Amino acid sequence: MRVKASTCREQEARQLDLAANDPLESRRIVAAAAAKAWGLEAIQAEKREAGHLSPRDKLDAEIAQEFAEEDGNDARQGGT
Repeated sequence: MRVKASTCREQEARQLDLAANDPLESRRIVAAAAAKAWGLEAIQAEKREAGHLSPRDKLDAEIAQEFAEEDGNDARQGGT
C-alpha cells in the first residue's frame, strides 16, 4: 500500500517536532532520522500523485500484465 504525500508530510512534521522538543537525546536522534525518512517518502509520493512513474512502478505494471495475459491464455486453453 502506498502512503499519500499529505500523510507523509504530517508524519514528517510530527517527527521534526519530537526531534526538536523531546527531553531525551536518544529519542530526538531517532525522531530526526524518522523525519528525514518521511520527507523522502513524501517526495516519492508527490511524484506518484503527479503522475510520474518510477522504473520500479513500470516494471511492476509489466509483470502484472504478463501474469494477466498468462491467466487469460490458460483459461482459453482450458488449463489450470
